[in-house]
Amino acid sequence: MSAVNLVGCIVFAVVIIAGLFLIAASRAQHADELTRLEKHQKRMSSKQPLDAQENIFTTQRTDYLSKILAEAGLEAKYDSIKAQWICATVGSSICLMIAAYLASPDLLLVGLIFGAPIGAAGFISYLKWLAKQRQAKMTEQLPQVLESMVSSLRAGSPVVETFKVLAETAPDPIRSEFKRALISLQLGKSFREALHEMSTRIHTPDFKLLTQAVYISQDVGANLADVVATIANAIRERFKLRDFMNSLTAQGKATAGFIGLLPYGITALTYVMTPSYMIPFFNHPIARIVFILLIIWEAIGFWLLMKITTFEV
Repeated sequence: MSAVNLVGCIVFAVVIIAGLFLIAASRAQHADELTRLEKHQKRMSSKQPLDAQENIFTTQRTDYLSKILAEAGLEAKYDSIKAQWICATVGSSICLMIAAYLASPDLLLVGLIFGAPIGAAGFISYLKWLAKQRQAKMTEQLPQVLESMVSSLRAGSPVVETFKVLAETAPDPIRSEFKRALISLQLGKSFREALHEMSTRIHTPDFKLLTQAVYISQDVGANLADVVATIANAIRERFKLRDFMNSLTAQGKATAGFIGLLPYGITALTYVMTPSYMIPFFNHPIARIVFILLIIWEAIGFWLLMKITTFEV
């Protein structure tokens, strides 16, 4: 009877996951077409011009997922990624329930309780990792962009024209941010609003410093080119200090990685060399729970060691 229930749970899980993926795929495929048709229908019914319609450059979502996607450069894929988030949450819950049931039928409730939070948090962590990689790349590109901005300002170009030049010549991914800010300006947003939204997408202290410098120069009439040049030099000096700190802490990071991975290596080596010593431990249901808790505890310790040896500059 238990085998029949297990087969039923697996079939139900497969059907649910397949249905969610089909819904997400169909919605992502036709979302743009449906949105354009809906806007066209509203314009025809109300006889309003295009400028009165909602636009992604003049209206931004403010929920938690949208902020992460904006930093990762994936804001245009909001609907499809939200569907993937739901699928990952449900799929993780079902998979953990099946794994817990195979380990011990008494652990089915544990898989149900912890599966969905683990899947949701894992998907969000992956998006944050993508956003962090993109932010780091834009931070590396920022001094070069600021130098181009200084050259354009000293040549007599206004700030908006400077943004237009950077939207055409700057490297990706920072070029897309300048291009989006330029489109927002062309659609009627004020320069302060466009720059503020740009600072929320480029979530780095250096760009926030640049934003404040532009605000101050507009208010008091300071020489923006000299201010931007000073900021570019400060960023380069900070990069040098960061590389110096990384070289000093490289040995500590290597030691932390070795200590953190040592228990897993010893366990795997013991299992390979003497399986008869480890198999009775894994066959006991309480020992499996203890083993999972030990893995989680070791992972927390490894994370703490890496945080201790990592310095933000």
